[in-house]
Order: sequence, then structure tokens, then C-alpha cells
Amino acid sequence: MLTQLPALAIILPLLSAPLCLFLGRSLLAWLFTIIASGSTMLVSIALLQQVMTTGTIVYEMGGWSAPWGIEYRVDKLNAYLLLIVSSISTVVLLAAHTSVEKEIPQHRIILFYVLYLLSLAGLVGVVITGDAFNVFVFLEVSSLAAYSLIALGEDRRALWA
Repeated sequence: MLTQLPALAIILPLLSAPLCLFLGRSLLAWLFTIIASGSTMLVSIALLQQVMTTGTIVYEMGGWSAPWGIEYRVDKLNAYLLLIVSSISTVVLLAAHTSVEKEIPQHRIILFYVLYLLSLAGLVGVVITGDAFNVFVFLEVSSLAAYSLIALGEDRRALWA
């Protein structure tokens, strides 16, 4: 199971995002997003611990090596960056509930949490991917989610952002 941790760090927020759409109330979506983000943080802690004891972790999706397959590589720097990204994501999410309820229209709040999880998945992917192509893919996922998050508000100042 520990060999699957790099993939799990990306899959958790990525699969939680569409599941969040099926939650009917914004409070449930917020709690579900906290659980998903917190789980990603726990995976990042486990990855950091594993990297500190065994060294660099290389995970090849489907058994295909780097030039042809998707490779996740986690070394000490990546493990610390992953912990920083996931920890900040969880802490910000805990503090943002009141602001989200005030700034975003009620019918779009669940969409906010979906986009938040997609942005987290993109940032986690940027941190642990092992090749330039997938850095670009994850950067696009994170960027598009961030653009959509900015556009959710009804304030005209969001247009300038």
C-alpha cells in the first residue's frame, strides 16, 4: 500500500471533486472537502515519513517507465512541498467557510468546493510528477480551476483578477 501513496495523493482530491457534486447542501460539501483535503495531508505526511526512511520514491503508472509512461517521483524536497501545499489547503479551507458563504451565491457554493478540490489535485500533481509534460497537464488543471474559482463570485472586481 505504501508504494501507491504518490498516486493516492492525486487520486484523493481528483475523485472527491465529482463526488462533492452529489452532496445536496453546502455544509456537507464543506465537510466532505475538509475530509478529502485532510486525507491528502495525511497521505503527504506518510509520504514524507517514507521518503525520510527509504529515500526517493518512484511510482510508474501501469508499469511503464518514464519516457512512455506517467511517472511520479517524490524526493525530500517534493515531500516537503507536498506537505506544505496540502497543509495550507486544509487550513485555508477550515477558515474560508464564512467567507465562501458570504461572497459566493448559494447555488454556486458546491461548485466552489468541487473547483477547490480540482485545484488541489492539480497542485499536488505539479509537485510530485516526474516529467515536464505532466507538469504542464497538472498546471492546466490547477489554472483552469483557479480561473473558475475567481469567476464564481458576483463582485465586479473578480473580472479584473
